[in-house]
Amino acid sequence: MDQVGPHLRHACRRALRSGDFERMRLAAKVVITELARRGELVGISLDTGYDDTAGKGPFCMAKESRRVFDLSFLGEDSVIFPQHGSVPESAPPIAPAVLVPPSPQLNLDIFTGILGAMEQAQDLEISDISSGEKSTILVGILKLLNRFMPQFPMFVMLTGNQPLPENQNQLFNISSDESETGWLSLRTPGHSVWIPDPAELPAHIRKLDGSNENSTEGTLSNSFIRAVAVPLWEPQRTDRGPSSPQESGLLFMVAHEDISRDLLLGLGERLSRFVTRRWQHQQEVNQRIHVDSLTGAYNRAFFDAQFPLELERARRSEVPLTLVIADLDKFKRINDTYGHQAGDEILRMVARRLHEELRRIDLICRIGGEEFALILPDTSQDAAQDVMGRLLDSMFSTTVTIEGETIDISATFSYGAVTFPAAGADPLELYRKADALLFISKDLGRNRCHFWNSDGDHLQILPSDPED
Repeated sequence: MDQVGPHLRHACRRALRSGDFERMRLAAKVVITELARRGELVGISLDTGYDDTAGKGPFCMAKESRRVFDLSFLGEDSVIFPQHGSVPESAPPIAPAVLVPPSPQLNLDIFTGILGAMEQAQDLEISDISSGEKSTILVGILKLLNRFMPQFPMFVMLTGNQPLPENQNQLFNISSDESETGWLSLRTPGHSVWIPDPAELPAHIRKLDGSNENSTEGTLSNSFIRAVAVPLWEPQRTDRGPSSPQESGLLFMVAHEDISRDLLLGLGERLSRFVTRRWQHQQEVNQRIHVDSLTGAYNRAFFDAQFPLELERARRSEVPLTLVIADLDKFKRINDTYGHQAGDEILRMVARRLHEELRRIDLICRIGGEEFALILPDTSQDAAQDVMGRLLDSMFSTTVTIEGETIDISATFSYGAVTFPAAGADPLELYRKADALLFISKDLGRNRCHFWNSDGDHLQILPSDPED
């Protein structure tokens, strides 16, 4: 495909998406004809040595390659090569292992599935903000697998009440009532389950009958024979050190063919490992795009896109959310006194300490040189006041070596905080209010936090008195 122009490439992609075998066959013929005209493919005659059921050609060889292709899938209306003849004497010898007769099942439909899966795999790497979320990553991987293996409908049941993307049915949660009945309540974490009866599948999978145009191709029907449920493990976080594997949910794989128990379980466990590896790869891609390389905190682009999403999620769930804007005090003086290398070390230290003090679900973003934004989901103002009191009492200090001398450097933050919904519901409005409160903290002496109040009497939080 790299050898033809964009017009032909686009025509082939449209043919692949159509699912029309005849259209795909004609597109393949056009590409092969063009490559033959340009000499990239050379028609050859050969004796395969196979019986009459083997591929009958015509055959061609790729330029400067030892690979031979059987074009019999094109039918009687075959490509006519400009120089159709025997293998040229100057061509390298053809290894007999290359001349494998085509399997009757290895047709253009499978070829289309492979190309479609590869195309989707590339699309997964083009990451927007939402593509970094667990559920969005898993839906993309399941679509990829379904494109390649439509004969095995696959679903993922996530542990806990996870937010799910809309207009999809391969990812689901279950109610607490369902999780406490049947084999789900008896399964030991980390163990796979053999499911010979469709009645033992979760209700979400059972109700899918393929009648909905958005439902997964090949979903449950009367042809169900058996299924397996295998553990799905979360990827290891390389930025937080080694930890014990954590089960994120179950991968369900449904079979409509008579496949042995061991074979289906083995395939399910292998696919589960693939999902985890692909999941980890996608996380790493998102980290490279959305994470500040100096501090390991999220960057400004992530904050600008993610904060409205978190705000919308809080609105739908009817839970509070607190936004905090933080700025390092007298950071320019640190840079001027100790140098930018020491300043970089301070930035890395404060980002690390913020991660240590906050929850895993809290988002820490570096939105300017020494300015950070903290998004605290499901956090009321009272809870946020406790958090800010703890941060103000925390030690932000590190040791740097300058010209052979070891120096201890400490830093403090000034903060401005607002809580949804009391302070507003618009992302820009909340940001502006928090930023204004930050400047109030700066003007009143730094190393403090101000919370927004509708009466204008903004609440001030100060560090604890060390003598208390």
